[in-house]
This record gives sequence, structure tokens and C-alpha cells, in this order.
Amino acid sequence: MTLPPSEQSADKPVAAAIGLLARQGFDATSVEELAEVSGMSRSTFFRRFGSKEDVVFADHERILRQVNDRLAESRLEPLAAVADAALLVFEHHLRNRETSLARYELLQAVPALRDRELVTSHRYERAFLQYLNDKLPQDGPGGYKAVAFAAAVVAVHNAFLRQWLRAPGAGETGDGDRKRAPALAAELRALAETFRPALLGGAATAQPAPTVVVTVLPGQAGREAIAQAVLDALP
Repeated sequence: MTLPPSEQSADKPVAAAIGLLARQGFDATSVEELAEVSGMSRSTFFRRFGSKEDVVFADHERILRQVNDRLAESRLEPLAAVADAALLVFEHHLRNRETSLARYELLQAVPALRDRELVTSHRYERAFLQYLNDKLPQDGPGGYKAVAFAAAVVAVHNAFLRQWLRAPGAGETGDGDRKRAPALAAELRALAETFRPALLGGAATAQPAPTVVVTVLPGQAGREAIAQAVLDALP
């Protein structure tokens, strides 16, 4: 999927800054250097991003707005809409693999950034939960299960993301990359089906009832006679 020109332009300064931080080291890189590589003045950098920590997650500000827009415009049922919005985030990482890999390296090296990542993940979780609370029946059976579903969607998304980032050749486009989004979509659908009865009411998908066959045979009937009698009695 190709980003619109406006989104490509928005991502370029962030990608350049994150790439420099990963190559040069977070503490060893000055704001002036980040501003220069991002193609802006120091004052403009501060106005736009605020700090070195902020620029590492700056693209997520835009993606979070897109998530909220996607949810607001969705015509899918609530659980499917949340899964669809989570896929939007994952596809952003796939499209921007170099930036995602550089950020992952930074997170492993800088504990404060890992703490910031938790805050960012929680913001997605909160967006999903707010949407569910708005869409699900207030007198329904869900209760705190909506909290659990929102958290589970984020957890599954992050597990898939980490698996991709740790995989050999994650920085190269290939068949494996193209299969990851559909695989995540399948997992999120399965997750939604697990939560659906608790959130929307009704029984889980019913399994076919076992077929019961009753037949009466004379004593000492052989196996072939029994088998034939059962076949004859089947509906």
C-alpha cells in the first residue's frame, strides 16, 4: 500500500530523526543534529516535536488520529471495527519497516523509551475501549470484558509486531512480510469470536448436536447386522 504524498511527507522528518538516533546513539545525538537531519531549524523542531523522546513516537500521534477516524467511520460491527483499526497500526509499521526497526533498536537500548512505549500502547488501548463503550449496549453483558478485549487486541498486535521485528531479514520486503498482516487479521478475528458471547450476549457458535440412533435387534445379532441396522436407522 502506498501512502498519500501528504503522509509520506509527514513521515520523512520522523524517519530521518529516528534513523540518526539509532545510528549515533540516543544520548550522543543533539537536538541540533536531529533538527538538521529532519530539514528544519532547532526552533521549528521543538515546536513540532517537543523533545528527542517525543520525536521517537511522533508518527504515532498521526496514526492514533487515523485510528480514531477509522473507528468513527467504520460500518463494521464493534469487535471487527477494533480489529480493523489495529491492522491499520500494524500496516503502518510494515510500510515503514526501516523506521520501525530503528525505533525497536532504540527501545532496547534506552529504558526511558520503553516506558514511553507503554504509554503509547495504552493510548491505543484507551481508544479501542472508548469506542467499544460507545458502541456496545450499556445494559449488555460485557461489563469489564470490554476492557479485557481492548487490552487483548493491543497485546496480540504488539506480539505480532515484536515477532516481525526480531525475525531474520525483517528489514527486507518478502513473502513473509506480505503474509503477516493476513495472519494478524486471522488472529484478531479469532480473538473477537472468543469475546463475542461475553460482550454481545448469546451463546457461542453452536456446535452441531450429536446424532443419536436407536434401533432394536434380536439377541445375538452379529456385527454386520448391527452395522446395517444403524445405517438403516440414520436420518
